[in-house]
Amino acid sequence: MRLTAPTGKFDFLVKLTIFILISGLMNHVRHFVVYGLPGQKTYWENLGDATFTALPMCTFALLLIGHLNALQKRLYLQATRDALTDLPNRRWFMDKTPERILPTQAIMIIDVDRFKDINDTFGHDIGDLCLRRMASHLNTSLEQGDILARVGGEEFAAFLEQADDAKLQRIATRMSEGMAFGTSQGSIQRVTASVGVVRSDEIILRRDAMRLADKAVYEAKSAGRACYRICLAGHRNEMQQVVPAALSTTSLS
Repeated sequence: MRLTAPTGKFDFLVKLTIFILISGLMNHVRHFVVYGLPGQKTYWENLGDATFTALPMCTFALLLIGHLNALQKRLYLQATRDALTDLPNRRWFMDKTPERILPTQAIMIIDVDRFKDINDTFGHDIGDLCLRRMASHLNTSLEQGDILARVGGEEFAAFLEQADDAKLQRIATRMSEGMAFGTSQGSIQRVTASVGVVRSDEIILRRDAMRLADKAVYEAKSAGRACYRICLAGHRNEMQQVVPAALSTTSLS
């Protein structure tokens, strides 16, 4: 249906013409079967006979297919889009990212620090505003070709198509530093994030990468939040803890 659905007025006319020509061919074959070669009309005569019936039917069919295709796209968008942040959701992220993460790629999990305190102190409206602002901040922290989605309440996930060490550290630093936004009481709040990053020196399954990224987020929160940890999976199998004031490396248990 996606290939048949018209994408514009010109495409509609082209596909309508093709449908009518096919209808003329089918009528031409039917006429040959019924009357044989001696009574056979030319293709153009059979096309003229078929057009009277085929034109309204094909027009209606194309309009219906176009409507159904648009409805399908709208339903998929509603099912794969987060209404609050306008980011893709977990389902979209799992659909669009590869199941096998290459050594040149990376998975990130980002968790907003002390988000419950923001909700409890300023209310859910400010909490929603915080999430929208943080979603925008995280999105602008990424580079072209990278993917960001909201996968939980205050949790986001990112897929990096090309991820060298310098890029990972640059993006993770910016994300963990967070952003400042104003509340309804007129105060300025700075919201940070704990970030877990996973890359591997060998191919790793996405589910394993996300599990390790979740663990890296937990390690970052345990280290005081507003920081990130990079898990180097595979043969190296180690976790790098990066905080604003220090850099240390520990084994991944």
